[in-house]
Amino acid sequence: MRLKIGFILRSLLVVGSFLGLVVLWSSLSPRPDGQNPLNGMREGRDLNVPIPNRGGNGLAPGGDRFKPVVPWPHVEGVEVDLESIRRKNKAKNEQEHQAGGINQQNALQRQYLTFKPQTLTYHDPVLRPGIIGNFEPKEPEPHGVLGGPGEEAKPYVLGPDYKESIHASIKEFGFNMVASDMISLDRSINDLRQEECKYWHYDENLLTSSVVIVFHNEGWSTLMRTVHSVIKRTPRKYLAEIVLIDDFSNKAHLKERLDEYIKQWNGLVKVFRNERREGLIQARSIGAHKAKLGQVLIYLDAHCEVAVNWYAPLVAPISKDRTTCTVPLIDYIDGNDYSIEPQQGGDEDGFARGAWDWSLLWKRIPLSHKEKAKRKHKTEPYR
Repeated sequence: MRLKIGFILRSLLVVGSFLGLVVLWSSLSPRPDGQNPLNGMREGRDLNVPIPNRGGNGLAPGGDRFKPVVPWPHVEGVEVDLESIRRKNKAKNEQEHQAGGINQQNALQRQYLTFKPQTLTYHDPVLRPGIIGNFEPKEPEPHGVLGGPGEEAKPYVLGPDYKESIHASIKEFGFNMVASDMISLDRSINDLRQEECKYWHYDENLLTSSVVIVFHNEGWSTLMRTVHSVIKRTPRKYLAEIVLIDDFSNKAHLKERLDEYIKQWNGLVKVFRNERREGLIQARSIGAHKAKLGQVLIYLDAHCEVAVNWYAPLVAPISKDRTTCTVPLIDYIDGNDYSIEPQQGGDEDGFARGAWDWSLLWKRIPLSHKEKAKRKHKTEPYR
């Protein structure tokens, strides 16, 4: 008797499950009465033909709830076929290899860098209180757009109508690209330096530099504002080249559009593209090999803005001693409103060293009293 009851219960469970699946399947199946919400979009359209981009967000009209207030993203959301580019470059490389051949021994020798002996004597920077430094700008920095958004690094806050667009841009690029696209690429910034910084005088025989910038699917305006700021705030005689390393981006605006845009600088800005994703450090090493003209390599992030008179303090110690590496104090650009503020941490003057804690998080720690005691002036470099 127990066997029969158990069998009946199992049978009822199987039949009930089957009937439930049938009801669920019928509810998901297309209805012949045209009540399927997708029918309106598909009516009169070949299902194999993709829906065209009718706006900045790729949605067809009618979805006003999802329509951005501004046409963003523009071409930033469009992706390209990287595999076809890789095949094209591979065929080109094979042709060059067959035509010229590679001398393996010379290739190995080129991997090692040899410093040329210094022939010039560089004088140490001199602090002359009350006398503006020789590298300081003679006039206030011009605005990109007079009175425009984000000038002088003032916060640029958009209203609630831009919420959907801002959310989409942050999701794709990590920053509020809607606000960034409205801010001039040549905008003016605020001067956050200590007052004493303005009175340093530097040897004018500084070394020239190649600025290397690595990017991967970077937003257009943040990347170009980085390039513009370097050109705008670096004395031309010291800026040998800007080397852009595209670490296998698949955004359309970082391909032909970028190639065309940098032509305005007549070869000062160059772009090289990796044929696979290399990662930041390996891509920077590739940039070191691609940079040919400068005597010093300067690495910058793809979404930064160099400050007023940034070059001389950074390169002067290297000009004095080629074995020196320099690291700047890096201020903070807010990724939402693009205001610029000093980073937190450090000592009472804002000076800090970088260190990792036991969770491998990067921290800014104050200078030690021993290090402070070695300096004659407040704004001298420190180890």
